[in-house]
Amino acid sequence: MSNTNIQISSQNEREMELIDKINKSSELNNMLLNLFYTVSHNLNAYTSNIKMLLDLIDLEDDPAENRTNLDHLRSVSNDLNKTITDLSQIVYVQNNLDVIKEQLNLNQYLKKIKNVIDGYAVDDRLRFVNNVPDDAFVYFNPAYLESILLNFSTNAIKYAHPERFPEVEFSFFTEIDGSKILMIKDNGLGIDLERYGDALFGLNQTFHQHENANGIGLYITKYQIEAMKGMIAVESKVGEGTTFKIHFKDK
Repeated sequence: MSNTNIQISSQNEREMELIDKINKSSELNNMLLNLFYTVSHNLNAYTSNIKMLLDLIDLEDDPAENRTNLDHLRSVSNDLNKTITDLSQIVYVQNNLDVIKEQLNLNQYLKKIKNVIDGYAVDDRLRFVNNVPDDAFVYFNPAYLESILLNFSTNAIKYAHPERFPEVEFSFFTEIDGSKILMIKDNGLGIDLERYGDALFGLNQTFHQHENANGIGLYITKYQIEAMKGMIAVESKVGEGTTFKIHFKDK
């Protein structure tokens, strides 16, 4: 091989290495941005809940009722500690790119989310329907799974229909080909998919007038599911509610 060919080959290799580094840097930046949103989203639910419980304790004169509130505060605090531990795993991943995945029991996480939701004010009480079997496992990241379940549960409250109490229902089934699907159905305001369908999972996209709507939740959710090689689908009817289907990828 001539010196010219060797030089060209060496230059091509350097260019490929540079392109690879640029791609990895871009992926890392996206991951860190998603991590920021995930941490903010997960911890906000806990801190709001803790503040509300502390306010109730300050206003409550009944010792028995305060013992109940303190028990719930302790439970939320323990879950918060576990959540911080799970979130920290995302930072320490192989090559700063591969998010840790493991076999997770869906019911364990749904019970954890229900503990958080049960602490909301009475006016925001959510009917939490869990039809997921006890032996339902998915291969996923712990922090991502909690973030997704929290997002759909809090959205059922945030976008509740004014004429009925909010409800969210979780169901799980396995298709003939072995695909595992979690179905999340609420009875809220619904989304006009003909109008907003293309922008549904976009960053900073909002579809209802709500003071706490920030257009981040569904963006985070889709990113997290696709990062786990899964897929999300949605059906909705304005005034009746929305159903999301998460297709999990096994390893």
